[in-house]
Amino acid sequence: MASVPRGLLQLIALQFLSESSMSGAELQEQIRRSSAGVWKPGPGSIYFMIKGLREKELIVELPGGTGTTRRYVISNKGKAELERKRGEVGKEVRKQLEILAYYCDLAGDKALAASITELSTKM
Repeated sequence: MASVPRGLLQLIALQFLSESSMSGAELQEQIRRSSAGVWKPGPGSIYFMIKGLREKELIVELPGGTGTTRRYVISNKGKAELERKRGEVGKEVRKQLEILAYYCDLAGDKALAASITELSTKM
């Protein structure tokens, strides 16, 4: 079972909130749709992450929500953080590929391990 790289949820949230205001539930659904159903972070992950982004002032809550629904949008500070996180993607992907190659090697699939290693060196 593959795990989601550390920081991916924040990167995706900042990206989507830079495009449009969203509630936590809408953000969760957008992640599910954009990943073709492969990844659906739970409400606990979403709302814990939103709380952290708000505390860091990377997103702001929009005033005048309807009922209990709260909508969020990226802040200027969040836009700068989004650009920083985008710059780190290649490094994180290479790390994940190295781990996958190691896993394949341990599992005895030397050909797949070699292919993944080759891919990671081309980045």
